[in-house]
Amino acid sequence: MSKFKIKFRGLEEGRHNYKFEIRDSFFENYPKSEIKKAKISADVEMLIVKDLLTFNIKLKGTAELQCDRCLDFFDYPIDFETVLYADFGDSDSDLSDVDNKITISNKANDIVLDKHFYDYLHIALPYQKIHPDDKNGNTTCNKKMTEKIEEYSLKKNNEKFDPRWDKLKSLYN
Repeated sequence: MSKFKIKFRGLEEGRHNYKFEIRDSFFENYPKSEIKKAKISADVEMLIVKDLLTFNIKLKGTAELQCDRCLDFFDYPIDFETVLYADFGDSDSDLSDVDNKITISNKANDIVLDKHFYDYLHIALPYQKIHPDDKNGNTTCNKKMTEKIEEYSLKKNNEKFDPRWDKLKSLYN
């Protein structure tokens, strides 16, 4: 039983507003999620017009992410808005197409937004997850880890390379 469900059958045409809270327990259903902890508000405005539902979705809050550089966790601000369109057909199609459009069965009374929230939250994540810099432009990553990375980078750069590989380097041109 989802707590991210909106019943639309029987509602009058027009705007209907809903608010959902997405917390850590939400991500327990998605073991491969990059997010494990979060405090996110999902504001959904549903517009009913004849045979079309329009969902204006706003996700705002923070998600705890693991830094790609130092592996420590940090809070990343989420501020994402999108529109999801739903029309009616013979069967459900929960996959949105390029136009953010899904199909809901003519027999359905409600829509479950769990999967859509999950997808939109992951779309809102940056490609590279790194601690933000401080106000002086310095990294806020774990100092011990960045020192180790620097140490191993210097060692690698100072190592002598096997001359047999020099011939292959000419292939870069």
